[in-house]
Amino acid sequence: MMGIAVWLGRLVFAIIWGVMLANIVSPFAGKGFAFFLFLMVLLIALHLIQLLMFATVYKEHIQWRRGDYWQIVLFGVIGWLAIVRAQPARTENKEES
Repeated sequence: MMGIAVWLGRLVFAIIWGVMLANIVSPFAGKGFAFFLFLMVLLIALHLIQLLMFATVYKEHIQWRRGDYWQIVLFGVIGWLAIVRAQPARTENKEES
């Protein structure tokens, strides 16, 4: 069930990012351009803050991969849930090595 929630969250964020990038490529009419540009900057700032929090607090407890940082920047808490869900498999692979 959690896997479905993570994929639905990623889909929602993909749509949000698509709208934000569409605004950059073809600016929306009127004040829409400024509004969506502000929302994009706010989204990036919040996700970077989340990345900073998660990376500093859980650095010792989570097995990080390079793509994990991007996952949090793009998907925020949804990306974090995916990383946490992947931990049992990662620790199992590490123990086998």
